[in-house]
Amino acid sequence: MPPNVRVAVFNISMSDPIPGAILSQLEQPRHERFSKLAAIIQHVAPDVLMLCEFDHPGEGGDDGALERFCQQYLAVSQHDQPAVSYPYRYCPPSNTGLAMNNDLDGDGKITLPNDAQGFGEHHGHFSFVILSRFPIADKDIRSWQTLVWKDLPGHQMPEGYYSEGASEELRLSSKNHVVVPVDIEGQAIHLVCCHPTPPVFDGHEKRNARRNHDELVLLRNIIENADYLVDDDGNTGGLLPDSRFVLLGDLNADMADGDGMKKAIRDLLLHPRVHRTVSSGRMTPKSLGGRFLRPWQQRRGRPSEWTHISGLRLDYVLPSANLEVLQSGVFWPDKKDPLRHLITDERGRERPQAGSDHRLVWVDIALK
Repeated sequence: MPPNVRVAVFNISMSDPIPGAILSQLEQPRHERFSKLAAIIQHVAPDVLMLCEFDHPGEGGDDGALERFCQQYLAVSQHDQPAVSYPYRYCPPSNTGLAMNNDLDGDGKITLPNDAQGFGEHHGHFSFVILSRFPIADKDIRSWQTLVWKDLPGHQMPEGYYSEGASEELRLSSKNHVVVPVDIEGQAIHLVCCHPTPPVFDGHEKRNARRNHDELVLLRNIIENADYLVDDDGNTGGLLPDSRFVLLGDLNADMADGDGMKKAIRDLLLHPRVHRTVSSGRMTPKSLGGRFLRPWQQRRGRPSEWTHISGLRLDYVLPSANLEVLQSGVFWPDKKDPLRHLITDERGRERPQAGSDHRLVWVDIALK
């Protein structure tokens, strides 16, 4: 019998403006914040996991940081949680901190992070990684890292904001858009992963909101097998119509609240190829702890569905409609839960410094 598989996403906030800083911090015998983050992963015990904001070399691969986190934290019990092991890992190339050839912000010089293909203080800043208990089909991984923004049909680039040279060069994906096939006892599940730029820190031109919108459009085009698509290896199209997939990412978009352009996330969540019960129905991932959050501004969304401490649903695990879903959840313990301390500081406050400003989201899938 094929196994039930738990798939999760967690913006783990293990990024630092100084290149190599995360690698150095992982050399500490017990880094308290990393220990809490590892304990959360151990408690949920996903079989396949996307970690957002985990620094590694921008050209891809592991500089040792991911290996250390897996071996010295995840493979060792943290806060009385059982150890977990992920023998298969993928660290994709990233556009973050990759310097442009043309001045992007118009100040007459090329400097990071503002003149990078994706916002970052160094190449690989804010990257994402994939961990799996099951083999990753490395040779079949596809990416759209180099797709130029202006080449997206119907793009929302702010007119007249970027120079002609910058417009010819600026890529759409702020990190990368990848399809990662995982072999689960002979059955292929395609992980469709990205981490779009947040739709904030904008001027009147709304460049980041527009880019977030279009990064989500690219995600949708990949699952639609759009004709115009050409991946980084020159292969055309996206996923085949009968493919089974899971969309994963901190998408930095909420259908009800926040600063983003709502159409793209709405079109994605309500897409006929996406499992509607999980995306917007009775099985949306939920928590008990979100209801205790008091966001700084009024929200319309359901607190049980929030995944970020600003009171937003930003993090998604979206199985395809042709997969059977068993259950789902958000790791956000309520005030009576003995694991509450994993998301709070020493004074019991939910602060980013205690672990992450995001919560881990998981979905259980039954493979027939």
